[in-house]
Amino acid sequence: MLKKLGEGCFGEVYLAKNTESNEEVAVKLEEFQEGTALGQLEHEAALLNILGQPVQPQGFVELYYFQREGPFHCLVMEVLGKSLEDRIQSCRGKFNLKTTLVCADGILRCTAYLHSKSIIHRDIKPENFMFGVKSRVHHLYMIDFGLSKTYFDKKHIPMKEKLNLTGTARYSSMNAHRGLEQSRRDDLEAIGHMLMYFLRGSLPWANIEAKTKQEKYRMILEKKEQVPLEELCKGHPGAFEVFLRYARHLKFAERPDYNMMMKLFQDECENIGGVEGHEFQWFTGGKETVKEEDLVPLQPWTELMQPDANISAKGGGFCFCGGSKTKD
Repeated sequence: MLKKLGEGCFGEVYLAKNTESNEEVAVKLEEFQEGTALGQLEHEAALLNILGQPVQPQGFVELYYFQREGPFHCLVMEVLGKSLEDRIQSCRGKFNLKTTLVCADGILRCTAYLHSKSIIHRDIKPENFMFGVKSRVHHLYMIDFGLSKTYFDKKHIPMKEKLNLTGTARYSSMNAHRGLEQSRRDDLEAIGHMLMYFLRGSLPWANIEAKTKQEKYRMILEKKEQVPLEELCKGHPGAFEVFLRYARHLKFAERPDYNMMMKLFQDECENIGGVEGHEFQWFTGGKETVKEEDLVPLQPWTELMQPDANISAKGGGFCFCGGSKTKD
């Protein structure tokens, strides 16, 4: 164990070194309590095992070890670098368009893969996306599956109502605020809110003060409902508004069109002359430099089989004029 990196509701994270290979790793520790329900760390280890099969994908950490060690559950995994939140703070609170588009590509790749494994994240936020290190310093990883949930097992989970909000209120979907069961659409809407945070530097419902958490959540929802998407996305390419409008109009169990969403941002990249997968603003003109020949290339986008691919979608659809053909 070398040094403490941080802590969360589950326990603590340390930078450590494998004494045999000299490789640096990350170690998460969670205090073990006899007779308690499945711990958050055990839940995360089980999901990382699922995500790493049949081969380890780009964008997800490799799980090296999980076991009980004395009074702790101990999870050892690939070490990562800075989070998107770290990066945006170092960029004076805002990303430029190129950086946001490259981030959108990496975030959607991870999300499509996660959903293909029948899992939804339920806590999409900049802190839960981190960059790799060394030759993978431009690879974006999705992390922290403590709140993740299986949404499909032979059939889609049923709709439930009057649930407490799960996730981070700033980015959460409006339906999550309303107490509805989350599905793939909620991860996508949260991504849309996060991308606008990158471009704008803040969201209209940030920094709302209230006496109680419940009152604050209610006020955030009201603000999200009040701010038109045209106003939220004003001054930025139309792809971001189309994406967020599409996510908000998806039905609960509807299978998202990941190819369409990827193409939205790929077309926008072409509109500004093309963007490489490592063209982040901190590498172009910043203090940090990278040589393309030293980097592990990003894998090309390929459509992933979703668990409900053989189930025909019922009705609905999305109109790019801004309306919806769905009824709910």
